[in-house]
Amino acid sequence: MKRAKQIYLAIIIVCLIIIAWSTYYTLGGFDPMEVFVMEGKERTVIGKEYIEEYQYANYSRRLEETKAAIDSGILKGMLTYIEFDNDTIGEDSVHYFVGASIDEVKNVVMLPAGYDYKEFKTDKVLKVFITQHTLVRPTPEEIDEIMEVKAIEEGVVLQPVSFELYYKDNSLSVEYWAK
Repeated sequence: MKRAKQIYLAIIIVCLIIIAWSTYYTLGGFDPMEVFVMEGKERTVIGKEYIEEYQYANYSRRLEETKAAIDSGILKGMLTYIEFDNDTIGEDSVHYFVGASIDEVKNVVMLPAGYDYKEFKTDKVLKVFITQHTLVRPTPEEIDEIMEVKAIEEGVVLQPVSFELYYKDNSLSVEYWAK
C-alpha cells in the first residue's frame, strides 16, 4: 500500500511539472529577449504628465484612462508610456507621461482639453519587443539590465527616458534612446 502511494505521488508531481512547463511555454516564457539597434527618429506624444508615488494601481489606471481616450477618438495614435529618470523626486515616486504617439504635432488641429504634448528626437534607438503574457514577462529591472549591456556594447550613452509602446495584440516594445 505504501508503495502505491509513492507511485501516485510521483505521477502527480510529474504531471504538475509538465502542466507548469507547458503553461509557461504557452504564455511565451521561453521567448528570448533580443535588443535591436535602430535608426534614430522623432516622436511626438500627446498625453498627460504625472509625478506621483509609484503604485501599480496608478500606473494601470493611467494606462486604462489613456487607452479609453484613444478608443473613443479623443486621442489618435499608439498608446505610449514614457518614464523619466528623475533623482529629485525621491525613491518612492515616479515621473512619467502617458499618451498617444503621433507622427507630427502639426497634424493635430487642436489639443484635447487637459492634454499636453512632448517631442523627442534621437539618432539611435535600442528596442526590445515583448510578446510574452504579462504573467511571464521580464521585469523592468531585467529589461533595464539588458538595455544597459547593449548600450555599452554599442558605445552609446542613453537618455534618462524610456518608452513603452503598447500594441493592440497585447504585446509591447520598450525603447531606450541614445543621447
